[in-house]
Amino acid sequence: MKRTILFGLCMVFFGILVGCNNSAKSSVDTAISSSSSTETTELTASSKETKETTESITKQSSTVQDTKETDESQEQVKEEQANEVTEEMNLSQIQQGDYSSLNGTWVNGLGNTIFVENTTMSFTDISNQKQAAEINGLNINIPNLNSPDGTPELVSFMGDNNKVQSYEQQLGIEENQGFISLKSSLPSAAIYVSFLPKGVVGDIFEGDSTRDKIVAVGTQNTATSVRAEYVYYKID
Repeated sequence: MKRTILFGLCMVFFGILVGCNNSAKSSVDTAISSSSSTETTELTASSKETKETTESITKQSSTVQDTKETDESQEQVKEEQANEVTEEMNLSQIQQGDYSSLNGTWVNGLGNTIFVENTTMSFTDISNQKQAAEINGLNINIPNLNSPDGTPELVSFMGDNNKVQSYEQQLGIEENQGFISLKSSLPSAAIYVSFLPKGVVGDIFEGDSTRDKIVAVGTQNTATSVRAEYVYYKID
């Protein structure tokens, strides 16, 4: 009987110990679960903050890049506008022997060319009579009208005893309605090199009014009284 009671007490005590262990384990599991949940929450928050920071940096970088591209675009527009201004035919400069606003190659419908570089203009045929020439500042040189010493040849005019220069090296300037002409006098005519800005056609027959033009001709008529194929237009 005593053994039975003692055995019962032992079983009760054992049951209490088991219950305590389960309770402690449950508490530990709950604590671990709570800790894990907290860490997960903190990790999620940290990840979100990192993402937001990255997005902010990316947005700022994009804004800086856009601003840079906008500035570069504005600078390019300004440069293009400056170039456009520089490339316009400048009559005031031309009258001073400065042809930089014309720099480049000009061609007419007859296949003749003018090459312009700052204060120099080189012609394959300045008079349409197969006469190559060069203008430097306001002086002209036509080799096949020169004497051996390189100066304008003396030729007869109005009688053998009357000798005159084959052409005038110092160019004169004639101002016309909207354009100017450089003039070299010949014994019985003149060589004109005329500069007509866009919008001006002078006496040209069917000239292109939308472009700058040069007319170079030896004539007894007016400076720009020529057909369309005599007119030079810039090609580069």
